[in-house]
Amino acid sequence: MDRKIYGIMYKTEEKYWWYAGERFIVMQFLAKYYPSAKNLKLLDVGCGTGINVKLLNKYGMAYGIDVSDDALSYCKLRKIPRVKKSDVMDIKFKDETFDAVTSLGVFYHKNIIDDLRGMGETFRILKPGGRLLFFDCAMMQLYGNHDLAFQGIRRYSKKELKSKLEKAGFEVEEISYVNSLLFTPLLIKRKLERLANSSPKSEIQAGINPALNSILTFIFKLEILGLKYLKYPFGINIVAVGRKPE
Repeated sequence: MDRKIYGIMYKTEEKYWWYAGERFIVMQFLAKYYPSAKNLKLLDVGCGTGINVKLLNKYGMAYGIDVSDDALSYCKLRKIPRVKKSDVMDIKFKDETFDAVTSLGVFYHKNIIDDLRGMGETFRILKPGGRLLFFDCAMMQLYGNHDLAFQGIRRYSKKELKSKLEKAGFEVEEISYVNSLLFTPLLIKRKLERLANSSPKSEIQAGINPALNSILTFIFKLEILGLKYLKYPFGINIVAVGRKPE
């Protein structure tokens, strides 16, 4: 991604609704599957500017990898320890190293030339019984200028993601779309952008209205909590939990 995008991420991640929702997904995942663990060995693949590694460090010893030097420079600025340059398709860790791996908005990117290989690498570095938390873009009809700005090339369907995780060796314990309430407004927006032939542009707003940001954060977190009781039939994103058999 462009260094400017990483700069926006670094400035907005602490409070912006999207990133707050991602961290909430991570917290829910760890609370459900590792409720009493405090000494986990964790890896965040495609760690970006490092804010999720910072969160994971509360649950044990966390590591981060990213292929971008710009991303890693922001990790250093944020004083995040144990991050290094590594491609998700060739992760520089030994087999069966981690209790859990998180991937938050990574596999959509054009740098992931072979996403199945990347999933296989996360499987390889997990300990038996370990889990992958996978969160990414969903439904190709939503592909638009924001994806282009972030150099995204794919958005997953539930069927495709489940199939690929299983081919990589995972037992898929959970899978659902999420962010369904915002699906229709975003679909209309993306269609209008295509009609207008507008230029690629990030939808992350550094100067978002605080009240709007709070509302969007509430909606996102509410849907995440709803995953305990139902699976959404569509959504902007998709979330899955894959377990490596013992």
